[in-house]
Amino acid sequence: MQLDHPCFLRQELLDSEAVYEVLTEGDELVTAEVVRAPGLPRGMRVKLLAQAARQMERSDRAAPSAAPEPSAPVESPALRHPRFAAR
Repeated sequence: MQLDHPCFLRQELLDSEAVYEVLTEGDELVTAEVVRAPGLPRGMRVKLLAQAARQMERSDRAAPSAAPEPSAPVESPALRHPRFAAR
């Protein structure tokens, strides 16, 4: 079934968050578009089992992530130790 208003699914697992916009919803499958999810490009279409989608948090808007996405890898202070320095 095609939705007449935006519907977003949010799932938080293992300190990461995924948000999907629902495009169509059926008894068995839900077609959604990635808003943000680790390892998946924004806009990618995915099919989710309807049973799994029912267990995700639903909203009429894509809520901002609680933690900002890192902009660059953070170097561990231990790696700056001379013993680990590049030779």
